[in-house]
Amino acid sequence: MTPSPACRACGSRNTRIRGTQRRASSQQPFTYHACGDCDFLFVEPVTPDSVYDDAYYDGRGVDPMVNYRAEYENYRATDRLSEFEDLLAIATRHLRRRDTTPSHGEVNWLDFGCGAGGLLKFLRDSAAIATLSGRRPLRVMGSDVGSYSQRLRSEAGFDVRSAEDLARLPDGSFDVISAIEVIEHIAEPAPVIRLLARLLKPGGLLLLTTGNLASPMARWRGLKFGYCMPEIHISLFCPATLRRLYGDAGLIPESVQYRGVLNFKILKSAGSPGRRRLLRYALHFPGFRRLVDLLYGTSAMPCARRP
Repeated sequence: MTPSPACRACGSRNTRIRGTQRRASSQQPFTYHACGDCDFLFVEPVTPDSVYDDAYYDGRGVDPMVNYRAEYENYRATDRLSEFEDLLAIATRHLRRRDTTPSHGEVNWLDFGCGAGGLLKFLRDSAAIATLSGRRPLRVMGSDVGSYSQRLRSEAGFDVRSAEDLARLPDGSFDVISAIEVIEHIAEPAPVIRLLARLLKPGGLLLLTTGNLASPMARWRGLKFGYCMPEIHISLFCPATLRRLYGDAGLIPESVQYRGVLNFKILKSAGSPGRRRLLRYALHFPGFRRLVDLLYGTSAMPCARRP
């Protein structure tokens, strides 16, 4: 019997095969390997980056639930706006707490895994961020491997860098780094977390969201959990895994209570327009959002700050 490979998060050999999935989009089965030391779950084989093509961003790829191009073209008309506003509000509160004395100059924000550029466009439209010293200019940069990277540079004028470009940037380049639903697409998460930690300024905030494999819903559904899409979600996390990765990179875990991020996740899963209307109504009741947050463990997944 072929032994399970070493954990791609912590390097441990204490791994086992948890199960396999065969997907309609692939001719071969995907195998899930679980680490007994850091609770990381990883997938083999790893799909090449070419999966992130125009069809993927248009909602015609592996994940048909989101049309990233439509979100970029008019994010104000989509449910994603509530997520963007929530992320900006969380960053604003953090910067106000961090800046104990008046500070001037730009707030530098990196959107790591910027995809089709929706968050970049929202942040550029926001133009400034409210801090202790007033409204400081907001300068944004993106990074991605997908097919939209060149388009965002050449057609929209965004500063979008490759991973190699980021590695050449000086320490402490950014006040805020967002990594929204991206770490699950990366085969080797530890070097990425170390890079992002190095690029954060002291006191800077890493806003990271990803599915919670320790949540009650994930434990109940197992590999049938909706977040288990092995063609693209090749690295799956629970809170303990993230805390370990943060600690190894010199970061301090930071608890975040989501509102708009959670609203978007709920509405994204709606499917039919009728169900979306029902969920919009349910979101008027805070108890409903808290119940969903408990079941899916969204706010239980820590972000991080650099000390």
